[in-house]
Amino acid sequence: MTKRGNEVECVGTVAPDSKLNLPLDAVYTPTNVHGLFFSIEGYMVSEQFIWKDLQKTISMTKLLKCEARIRQEIVEPFYIKVVGEIEQVYFENTSRYTMASTIYNVHLYPSIYLKNFLPINIIINLPGSVQEKLLEAGTSYQIPTIDPGKSCIIIKLPNYLEKDWSCKGEILANPPEFSVWSFESFDSAQKVIMDLGMHTSYDHGSIIMALYCPFWMLNKTGLMLSYRKSSKGGKEHSSPIKSGEDYLNVLYHPENFKGPILFSFRSKVFFGKKKAMIRVEDGEWSDKFPIDVAGSDGVVTCKYNGLTYQIGVHNQLTYNSLTKQITFTPYYVLINNSDYLIECQEGNRPADPMIKVPPRECTAFWPRSDHEQKLLKARIAGDLEKTVSFIYTESHTTLLKLNNKYGGINVDIQISEGGIYISLSVYNHGNAPALIINHTPHTINFWEKGSLNIRSIQTYNKMFYTWENPAGPRKLIWEDSSKKEIEETLRKDTLGIFHLPDLEEQVFYVSFLDGTQRVLLFTSNMKIAEDCQLSDDFEVIEQEVLINIHGVGLSLVNNITRSELLYMCIASSGIIWEIRKSSNHRWRSLTTREVNLIEEGYQKYMRELQVGKDPMQKVILEPKLEVDYLNMEMLKPNRRYLRRTFQTGLWLQYRTSVHQVQLHAKINRLQIDNQLADCIFPVILAPVPPPKSVTNAVEMKPFAELSMIKRLLVHSNVQQFRYFKVLIQEFHVKVDIVFINAIMGLLETNEMNDVEENKLFKLDVKLVDEPLMYHVRLITTAEQKNFFDLLHFSPLKIHISFSMTGGNSGPSAMPHVLNVLLQGIGVTLTDIHDIVFKLAYFEREYIFMTHKQLIHEATLHYVGQAIKQAYVLVLGLDVIGNPYGLVVGTMKGIEDLFYEPFHGAIQGPGEFAEGLILGVRSMVGHTVGGMAGAVSKITGAMGKGIAALTFDKDYQRKRQEQLNIQPATLQEGLARSGKGLVMGVFDGVTGVVMKPISGAKEEGVEGFFKGFGKGMVGLVTRPTAGVIDFASGSFDAVKRATELNEEVKKVRPCRFLQPDNLVRPYVREHAEGHKILNELEKGKYSNTDIYFYHLYINKDVLLLTDKRIAYLEHSDLFGGWRVHWTHTWQEISELPKLVDKGVQIFIKDTSKKKLRLIW
Repeated sequence: MTKRGNEVECVGTVAPDSKLNLPLDAVYTPTNVHGLFFSIEGYMVSEQFIWKDLQKTISMTKLLKCEARIRQEIVEPFYIKVVGEIEQVYFENTSRYTMASTIYNVHLYPSIYLKNFLPINIIINLPGSVQEKLLEAGTSYQIPTIDPGKSCIIIKLPNYLEKDWSCKGEILANPPEFSVWSFESFDSAQKVIMDLGMHTSYDHGSIIMALYCPFWMLNKTGLMLSYRKSSKGGKEHSSPIKSGEDYLNVLYHPENFKGPILFSFRSKVFFGKKKAMIRVEDGEWSDKFPIDVAGSDGVVTCKYNGLTYQIGVHNQLTYNSLTKQITFTPYYVLINNSDYLIECQEGNRPADPMIKVPPRECTAFWPRSDHEQKLLKARIAGDLEKTVSFIYTESHTTLLKLNNKYGGINVDIQISEGGIYISLSVYNHGNAPALIINHTPHTINFWEKGSLNIRSIQTYNKMFYTWENPAGPRKLIWEDSSKKEIEETLRKDTLGIFHLPDLEEQVFYVSFLDGTQRVLLFTSNMKIAEDCQLSDDFEVIEQEVLINIHGVGLSLVNNITRSELLYMCIASSGIIWEIRKSSNHRWRSLTTREVNLIEEGYQKYMRELQVGKDPMQKVILEPKLEVDYLNMEMLKPNRRYLRRTFQTGLWLQYRTSVHQVQLHAKINRLQIDNQLADCIFPVILAPVPPPKSVTNAVEMKPFAELSMIKRLLVHSNVQQFRYFKVLIQEFHVKVDIVFINAIMGLLETNEMNDVEENKLFKLDVKLVDEPLMYHVRLITTAEQKNFFDLLHFSPLKIHISFSMTGGNSGPSAMPHVLNVLLQGIGVTLTDIHDIVFKLAYFEREYIFMTHKQLIHEATLHYVGQAIKQAYVLVLGLDVIGNPYGLVVGTMKGIEDLFYEPFHGAIQGPGEFAEGLILGVRSMVGHTVGGMAGAVSKITGAMGKGIAALTFDKDYQRKRQEQLNIQPATLQEGLARSGKGLVMGVFDGVTGVVMKPISGAKEEGVEGFFKGFGKGMVGLVTRPTAGVIDFASGSFDAVKRATELNEEVKKVRPCRFLQPDNLVRPYVREHAEGHKILNELEKGKYSNTDIYFYHLYINKDVLLLTDKRIAYLEHSDLFGGWRVHWTHTWQEISELPKLVDKGVQIFIKDTSKKKLRLIW
């Protein structure tokens, strides 16, 4: 505004996506009207925006209107959404905020954004305009000529499914987040309606409207498919459909239609749980299947013309989270990885035409045979010879012999929930099931089990061997001198001995890997046989690295908001007791019950020593348990050496020899704490103790354990993992919505702009045009493969708790992605408590796998189960197939089952190697006692006992007996933690949760009532640590038994961050003082004061902040702290003085001089 007060003057021009700093003479005008005016070319000046009003509020939003200069050319006015924000900065070079140190930011936005999230172009008609705007797929358009609440727009879908569609929609001032826009078409005999979704969000005051379809149907089957919405009445798939309903409710998807079919539901059920049905051509409809479950795969069955079609269903969420892509693929896919045309045919249908699979491409396979055993044959085009039949419904890799120049066809079958992929390739070195070498002076006869064809291998000769009947038992057989059949599966390393018929000479047979080629060697030389099989087991360990770390902590901090989000720590265990034989060097842990009994007796023994008594050296803890604490020996039930120890937080042992690498690692305890103030769940992740029914009978196990033995093959790059096992114990995960938002706020990048959004949308659209080969989820076989004798990842048992509420630490709104996903399926997420996810274990035996293939299969195995169980258990949705994702009995060498993690057993590399040597040597004919020389060559703290084998048998028995034991309802006692350990858990737990009367055995009935009474006092009055220390050990046991739930405590208070936002080393004293300040009088001073220092004075606390000094008293009745007196620093008249009784503080007062004395 100029000096005249009745006209405005242009002070600058702002280009799109740029900023302009205004001069002071334009901000502070002579008329004292602190207003800004805006205009664009062709329009008049808007009304003013008074920026001075921002002093009364943090932000302010206003919709300004600019009228057109020439009404004949432009009808509609131009609207600008003006958002004013106030930003506090430090005053000059101080660390203080003042009214003068303020920046006023004024942002200009359009009133409406419209985004096209459809895979087709749309046309927009705006009110007052005769021109149409074409909005391409994935792009956005600013509509500044619309006043929300007073305008409407028309959207058209041109030539979609050979029809033109249109919808007139009103732009509301406060639109709902999700709404349905109905598009109508009159190009046919009847009016057809297609409902699409409109998602509305707000960005800096602007309304963002996104047009989308909830489902895109992608047909990659090569068949004509029809889709039908599930009727409300729940009709069976075989029920007749009326012609009118069929016309309005069924969508057709021809095999040659390139784009996706937009699939949605009528507006009444648009945001509910949705199911669909499909059919092939005009056949029968399939059963209903859910289509809400993004991230899951399944299979549906359709019948047409007497054939059964199995179709894989793959549900994938798009980047905008509004649309799910439902891709239909053949359940059986033939893939040709060779450079030749390969033809296939069902094994029991020789008259059928051959199915052609072009080179480097794939072809759908629709089985026609109704035979129980599904068989296939293959041949290379141009040659009449076919391979023998093989089973294509089991996971295996087999070479099929061809008596021609190609040698054979290698078939590799991979199975997933959404498809079976049959990969075919020509012969490569290592594909043959076996290379048989006869290193003896005799001819050896052998045959395949179930076959009458006897084969011979001449003396000192070799031959490649393939299975005559790949669909059979796959066992190679030969006889010894007693006509006893010896079987060999050609899958694993073996070593054996037999006598040839009519000869007394011993022959050794050994199966081993040479690169990727399995070799079966017959030899009369025992040294050669042992060198092939056991050379690395006898090797002396050349290098050993042992790492012991008591504890490791990781703190995640958002220094911008000055808050610590989480603290993760690996900590040591509680006290454990171990025993060993006098002739053995390996220590073995006792059971939890025995540990508790011995520790309780040890504490009593030490207390008597401390008070000067002469305690009994030998103590009978139970009729069958006697201990000598002086000499640290167990006398009953067996005489053993005894030691008191603990497991470090992280333990790692790495050992190498010429041909072997051993790795053994343990994480004893992992805990993640929520460090946000007022959090619902203080501990996010922590192990769950075993149930009471088994905790007395099993030894304490680390939270996670890894054991691996890798054989280094000299002449090959193939890595052979003889033993690879990971065991993770049961744990809980508890989070609230505030914590999730805090983590997302820390990790989020800059807001996605239109260019990035369009780029991601194009990736989704690109998937539509990809051929079937792209959708076949195969890991390339060109990568180097590794061989796994035993690969085992334990089951995961996870207790999930979630809360939609939180404290005042941050926003409690649902994250955008999660909110959109849940709203789209009509599900409201509520608080959940202790929902148990049971994810089956992942195991593979005697199999070649690439590194990528292993990661892919293991990830798919666990994530697939977790997603399905989340849909079923948390959201109450249906899924295709088994909700627990278990695949049982369908694949050879693969078992996906579940067992309780505390029943899991894992052997260290040394134990495994020792058991292997003992077992193999016994089989070859040597006595166990004769192994002393060989075992002594294995270095380490292991004896030559047979404990590994006996322990394994015991584990198998217990696992079968208690496979499905449910955990007890009470949280059981944790292991005792000694003084100084990081995890110190409430005075060290010495026993499991038990009935109060059983805990008072030592003091009788009096002790029971005494302990119970003190326990109740402890619950109500929260006595100080001195009272707790005064209570005896038996009182502690009874009190712990009386408390129903013993919650896991935080490891440490949350970190205190200085006002300069710098992250410094953690100081526990500062963290405790900051915690006191935050909790003081329900957080009254947490937002105004910054902690400086605190000091304990007896039971009270003197607290210093940047603004005041306060004397706090502890409330024994209600807990927490209350202010006894407080004064700001301005109220202190002079420097404090040190007097005999303490410190004297002088307080200003108009009436009289006050004195405070602190001592």
